[in-house]
Amino acid sequence: MADDPKTMLVEILRERPDLASAAAAIFDYAQYLLDDDERLTKSGALDGEARELLRARALETLGGPTGPEPETEDEHEEDEDDEYADEPDQDEDEDDE
Repeated sequence: MADDPKTMLVEILRERPDLASAAAAIFDYAQYLLDDDERLTKSGALDGEARELLRARALETLGGPTGPEPETEDEHEEDEDDEYADEPDQDEDEDDE
């Protein structure tokens, strides 16, 4: 069946079976979302929430980032330093006495 999009994806990506299976999974999820009338706009396109769900699933399936970037150790250390920025140093108070 040459008109089947999933078959066409497998054929196009025959040298990359990992991508072919990921593409087929993403296609299936898109079809699932499109079958749900509640997720469609009046013109038949996916609404904003459904587009975001599809984007997240595609990234997850392809092994990409799915959420906000995790904090690096440098950023974490800077946050700890800022925590005490408003408090006066105890050494300064001792000099005044």
